[in-house]
Amino acid sequence: MQTKKRVSIIGTLLNRLFGTRFDVMDEGQRQQTTRGIWADRGTDAMPVLILDVEGTDGRERGENQDFERKSALFSLAVAEVLLVNMWETMVGLYNGANMGLLKTVMEVNLQLFGGSQGSKTLLHFVIRDHVSSTPLANLAKTLRIDMDRIWTGLNKPEGLEDAKLGDYFDLKFSSLPHKLLQPENFEQAALALRSQFVDTKSSEYVFQPEYKRRVPADGFPRYAEAVWEKVVSNKDLDLPTQQELLAQYRCDEIAAAALIPFRAAIDALRPRVREGEIVQGLGEVARTARSQALGAFDDQAARYHSEVYAKKRSAFVQTLDGELHALALNQVKNALSQAADTFSSQSHKALEKAESSDRSFSVVVGAVRKRVSTWFNDLVDSLTIEGAEWTLAAEVKQLEAMLDTITAKLREAEMERALKQLRRQAQDTLSEVVADRLNNPDEAMWSGVMAGFDAANTEAEQQLRRRMDMAE
Repeated sequence: MQTKKRVSIIGTLLNRLFGTRFDVMDEGQRQQTTRGIWADRGTDAMPVLILDVEGTDGRERGENQDFERKSALFSLAVAEVLLVNMWETMVGLYNGANMGLLKTVMEVNLQLFGGSQGSKTLLHFVIRDHVSSTPLANLAKTLRIDMDRIWTGLNKPEGLEDAKLGDYFDLKFSSLPHKLLQPENFEQAALALRSQFVDTKSSEYVFQPEYKRRVPADGFPRYAEAVWEKVVSNKDLDLPTQQELLAQYRCDEIAAAALIPFRAAIDALRPRVREGEIVQGLGEVARTARSQALGAFDDQAARYHSEVYAKKRSAFVQTLDGELHALALNQVKNALSQAADTFSSQSHKALEKAESSDRSFSVVVGAVRKRVSTWFNDLVDSLTIEGAEWTLAAEVKQLEAMLDTITAKLREAEMERALKQLRRQAQDTLSEVVADRLNNPDEAMWSGVMAGFDAANTEAEQQLRRRMDMAE
C-alpha cells in the first residue's frame, strides 16, 4: 500500500492503521520528516507491505519536485491500494488537491504500463480534518467528478483511446476528524478505517482479488526495482514542476475564457455564410475577434511559466485560426459559385452586344474575366489574416480553373452559333441565285448556279476564318 501528500498526518495515520514505526512530524518543528520512500510491514500478523512516500507539498525540495512525482508514479504502478491524503478544504480545488500532479502521473502511468497491467489499483481518498457539515457523500461526488474530468483529458496512447477510468482504477472515500481538535473522534475513525484493511469479512475490505499484482513476495524487490528503473530512465517522462502545472491549468482557463467573446463574434456571422451569403466585412470582424482574443490571452497568460505559455499560446492560435479558416473557406466557396455564375452570364451578354463589332472573343470575354477575377481576389485579400499559417492560394487557382472551363464552353458555343449563322446566310444567298437563274433560264444557267454556289461558299469561308480569328 502506498501513500502520498503531506507526511505529518499520513505518517501518524499509517502508524495507527498498521502499527508501523514511521517518523512523524515534531509539532514544534514544521518540517518534512519523510525523505524518499520508506517501507515497513504491518503488525499483528498483517501480511501487508506499507510504503511511506515523500510528500508532494513539502517545502524542503522547493520547486524541484521531480523526485516526488517519480515516486508518486512508482507508487501508482506497484500499489494495490494507494492512499490519497488531502484536507477537506482542498476538495474541489485543482491545485490545492494536487489534481494536476495526479493527471500527469496517471497519464504517464498509462503510457508506461497501461498495455501490460492486468490488475486494477484502488485509489482510496482519505479526507482529513473533516470538520464541516458537508456529508462525505458530497465530498466524494466532487472528487469523482474531478477524477472523471482528469481521465477524459488524458492523452491516451494508441490502442487505449477508449479506455475507461474504471478499467484501471476503483475509487473509495473515507474521512477523518481533526486529530488535535477532535482527538477521540479521530481515534474512533482511524480504528474504523483500520478495519477496512484487516477485517476480511467486512464488505469494506480493501484487498480484493482484482487489485492483486500477482508478484510473489520473494520477487517483489526485483519487480519494484524494474518498475523504478522504467520510471527514472524513460526519456519521455518529463514531469512538470508546480509552476508548469499551474501554468498549464491557468493557460487552459484563460484560453477558454478568451474563446467565449471570440466565438460570439464569429457565430453571429456563421449561419449567414453557411446559407450561401457573401458577408461584407467578414475579414475585418475575424481579424478584430482574433486580435482581441489573443490580447486577452496574452495579458493574463504571459505572467506564467514562459515555455508553457508559449506552447499554450501556439495551441490557442491554432484553435482560433482553425475556426477562422473554416469560415473563410465557406465564404470563398460562396464567392466561387457567384464568380462562376457572374462570369458566364456577363460573358454571354457581352458577346451578344459585340456581335456587330470587330471586337474579338478574347477581348470581350477577357474584359469580363478581369472584372470577375479582380472582385474575387479583392474578397480573398479581405479575408487574409496576418500571421495565420493558412492561405487561400488554392482557391484562387480553383477560380482560374473554373474560368478556363467556362471560357472553353463559351468559345465552343460561340463557334457553334457562328457556324449556324453562316450556314443560314450561305443558304439564303444560294437560294436567291438559284431562284434567279431558274426564273431566267439560258444556256449559262447551270454554270451561273455553280458560280453563285462558289461565291456563297467563299464568302462563308472568309467570314468563318474571321470569326475563328476573333475567337482566339
